[in-house]
Amino acid sequence: MFSLHNAARRRLVLGLSAAGAGMALLPGCSSTGPVASSHPWERQVLAANDGWAAAEGGTRGGADALPSMVFDVRNRVELVAALAAGAAGAPRIVRVHGRIDLCVDAQNRPVGAAAFRDPAFDFEAYLRAYAPAVWGKQPLKGPLEEARQRSADRQQATVVVPVPGRTTVIGMGPDAGFKHGTLLIKDVDNVILRNLRFSDAYDFFPAWDPKDNASGEWNAEYDNLSLSNATHVWVDHCTFDDGARPDHSARTALGRPMQHHDGLLDITTRSNWVTVSYCHFRDHDKTNLVGNSDKANDGDRLKVTFHHNWWERCGERAPRVRFGQVHVYNNLYTGSDQGPYPLGYSIGVGVQSRLVVQNNVWETPAHLPTTKLVKLWRGQALAAQGNWHNGQPVDLLAALRQANSGATLGADVGWTPTLHGTIDPTAEVARKVRAQAGATRM
Repeated sequence: MFSLHNAARRRLVLGLSAAGAGMALLPGCSSTGPVASSHPWERQVLAANDGWAAAEGGTRGGADALPSMVFDVRNRVELVAALAAGAAGAPRIVRVHGRIDLCVDAQNRPVGAAAFRDPAFDFEAYLRAYAPAVWGKQPLKGPLEEARQRSADRQQATVVVPVPGRTTVIGMGPDAGFKHGTLLIKDVDNVILRNLRFSDAYDFFPAWDPKDNASGEWNAEYDNLSLSNATHVWVDHCTFDDGARPDHSARTALGRPMQHHDGLLDITTRSNWVTVSYCHFRDHDKTNLVGNSDKANDGDRLKVTFHHNWWERCGERAPRVRFGQVHVYNNLYTGSDQGPYPLGYSIGVGVQSRLVVQNNVWETPAHLPTTKLVKLWRGQALAAQGNWHNGQPVDLLAALRQANSGATLGADVGWTPTLHGTIDPTAEVARKVRAQAGATRM
C-alpha cells in the first residue's frame, strides 16, 4: 500500500482535493482541483494482510469509482446526495471538507430538540409518570412514552445517514468529519472510512429502562459510527469523541445520570471482516461493542481486528466482545480511576468470544490493579501474550482468573491470527500509537 507517513506529502495531500477531469458536481458541490500525486490517497485499498477486512477478497471501498462518481461535500445536503447518486452498487468516493453537521434542516441550518419533539411529549410530565416509586419495574407504555418514541423517530430520520456499499468516505482537511449524528453502515459490503473526526452523536430523547441495573438507566440511541450486518469495512485514522456535550455534564433524572451518547464505534448484528486501525477514541464511557446481544448467536461472523488504536480516558468496552474471532494487538490504553470517565475495564470477554490480545500497552496510575484491564462477561477463554501494564509484562488471563475465582477460564480460543502486518514489539507501541493514531496523522 502506498505510504503517506511522509510529513511533506501529508501536508500536501491534506491541503488539496483529488478530483479528476469529469468529476461529478452535485448541487452546491465544487471541485478544488487535482492532487499532485500519481497515487491519490482516496483510491487506496486495504493492504493484503491488514487484519480481518483483508479476508475473502479484501476491502476496496470505492477505489474503482469512475471520475463521475467522485464527490466533494461540505454539508449534509451534499453528503446525502453524493451517497444516493449513480446506479445501485456503483463504487463511489466521497471527499469530506470541514466538519459536517448532521443535525440540520433542509437548508443546512442547525436545529435542536424542538425541531423533532412531538407536540404530546412533555419531559417533566414523563418524569412524573415514570418515576420508579410510581411506575415500578414494568416496561414503559402509555401516551408519554409513545410521544417520546415519535420524537426519537423524527430525530433519527435526520441524524442517521446510511452509507452504501463500495464506498470510500475520506476527510480532506484537518477538521474533516461529522458531528451531531451517525454514519450507519448496514446490510452492505465494502466500505472504507479514513481521516475523519466523529463527534457528539447526541440523543435528545434517551429512553428510560426501569429494568436496566438495580435502579434503572437512561439509554441513548446513537453511535458516532455504527456497523450492522456490514462486511469488509476498514476504519482507519479516525478520531472519535463526545464533543462539547459530554454525558458527565448531563442532568440527573429519575435518580440516574442521563445518557445522551451511546457507543463511539459499534460493530454488531453479524458484521464481519472488519479492520479498525490507527484510530483515537477519547473521553467516553461505553466505547466499542462487538456483538450486540448474548442471545444473538452470530456463529462464525464478527471477525474484527483492532490494531494501533489509542483509547484515551475511556471507561469501558475497548472493546467488549461477544462471539467472533477478534484480534486486538499493538493498541495503547491510557486512563485513570479518577475524573469523569474512570476506567471500569478495557477488554470485555463476553459470551463465546474468541479474543486474541497481543502486545498492547496500558498506562494507568500505579495503584490501579491489573484486574481493571479485563472483565469477564460470561466468556470462557482468553489468549493473551506480550501485554504491558505501566512498563511491566502483565498476564491478562491470570488477572481475569484472579477476579473470577469460580469461573473456568482457558487460554485456547480455537484459532490463531494470520491476517496481520508486522506485530510491533511492545516497547515501541506507546510511542508509535501516540504519533500516528487519529485523524490528520496519515
